[in-house]
Amino acid sequence: MRHRLARRLAAYCGAAGLITGLLTVAAPAASAADTTTDLGVTFDSYTADLAVGGGQVFVPADDRIIVAGTEGNLTGGVVTGLSGVRELAMNADDTRLYAALTGSNEVAEIDTASLAVIRRIDLSAHPCPSTLALLGERLWVGHGCDNGPGGVVSLDLSAATPAPVAVGGEHLRAPVLAAAGDTLVAGRTRLHHADMLVYDVGGGTPELRGTIDGKQWRMDYLRDLALTSDGTTLFAAADTPGHFTRYDTRTLAATGTYGDGWDGYPSAVALGSDGAYVAAGRQWGSTDLTLYDAATGAELFAADQPDAELLPDGVAFSGTDVFALLRSSTDRLLLWRVTGVALPATKLTVTAPADAYAGSPITVEGRLTRADGEALGLKSLTVIQYLPGWTKLPITGVTTRQDGTFTFQDTPVFELPPYVGEVIYWVFWDGDDGHRRSSASVTVTVKREATLTLTGPQSGVAGTAVELSGVLTAGGRPPSPGSTLTVQRTLYVKGTSGKAVKLPLVRVNADGTYTFTDTPAIAGRYSYLALWSGDAAAGPAKATHQIMVE
Repeated sequence: MRHRLARRLAAYCGAAGLITGLLTVAAPAASAADTTTDLGVTFDSYTADLAVGGGQVFVPADDRIIVAGTEGNLTGGVVTGLSGVRELAMNADDTRLYAALTGSNEVAEIDTASLAVIRRIDLSAHPCPSTLALLGERLWVGHGCDNGPGGVVSLDLSAATPAPVAVGGEHLRAPVLAAAGDTLVAGRTRLHHADMLVYDVGGGTPELRGTIDGKQWRMDYLRDLALTSDGTTLFAAADTPGHFTRYDTRTLAATGTYGDGWDGYPSAVALGSDGAYVAAGRQWGSTDLTLYDAATGAELFAADQPDAELLPDGVAFSGTDVFALLRSSTDRLLLWRVTGVALPATKLTVTAPADAYAGSPITVEGRLTRADGEALGLKSLTVIQYLPGWTKLPITGVTTRQDGTFTFQDTPVFELPPYVGEVIYWVFWDGDDGHRRSSASVTVTVKREATLTLTGPQSGVAGTAVELSGVLTAGGRPPSPGSTLTVQRTLYVKGTSGKAVKLPLVRVNADGTYTFTDTPAIAGRYSYLALWSGDAAAGPAKATHQIMVE
């Protein structure tokens, strides 16, 4: 389970307030080059969609489609005159955009260059068109209002007036759709045991290949689907079982999972153009966006927006970047661009002593390399120091050497009580045109240096009690209340190596003083060792004293 501090730390990191990997070094953080754009509308829907193509990003917002550039900036373009826009679909050459309009029971065909609606396809006999899947000249539309029933119809876009043709039977509500290769998948929504119906569409007329059983695979409340370009592998996002699941559309069996159930509810999934990466969106958790290696399931990247919620079906690739739709805490619709996540990976390591004393310098070391271990040469790094109380301080001038290694020293200055605690050093490389960013962190526990004294007589007589005393201080202050010392007595007699005996625990007074007595039984040299194990604010300390007993 991801550390619960990750979301709290996120608010302090970067211009866009993004963070990841602070407490786990496997996944690199979001970049300062990432952008979060307010799209200028209030959005209270629980569903969303976006389409990317032709250098543009299209986002439906109820009665319009907002257009942004692939740099994340608003272009000023907008498609209006729409009613209840839900999902979008883009054709292969990025010249046509299709929009499901639940308000007018239509599918709108839009010229992506002029942003003009050039055709409206009537679906009044199949109300509330909500989901789309496009494959060549065939568009599948999932329809169904809140009170049902729903279903799937196909449209031949090459026809002047496409006539809807029903596919399969009824659904309770509009199913979520995905199409690629010779495969169409229709997933039942808002249900426990969400079945996914797999159709073969290679012959023109859809034929049911089989059903991926939602009960068998524990799929509840399906949110989103994605298919590889050949249609053989399906990726599903559903509230449970909590991870993203991969299926074989030929055998209808699950073949892998991505993530676990602790980072939030899976709500959106998208594939890179070559199918190598899975971009996974979550809700109500510590991580909004995660990038996985599609083949191995390894987590490559994770990022979070602490003051916004990622919307279902709201993730799409744009080259090596990922776009995600968010709803802010004030219900503003946001477009989040996360850059370079699909570039070749890099690896950043960072080490430091686990413990240090206040006022003493801490040496932090690490190395930046490609995934294969080759150094990247001279690279400037961003270093942030987090002090207790979440004070954030930059450490400037840190650069890697030719072999990728780096070193810096820092002496933390605590401005707030208790003036000691955990210090986190977060090291981040922003990446370049050919390599993905990476980050790592290390935590150092800074404590006060404790001192312990032990005094007593230099000599004594066997059978007579001796008194020993001393003072314990922690950074010039008395130790924490209730502190105790362990005392060990060792007797050295001529011809023996010495035998240690542990005495009863010694309680330390509030002012740091302590006293104890002991009665040596036989003659010899007695060595007393007092030990303090330390506490949350101070390190350990020890002291010794010797007495010759006659």
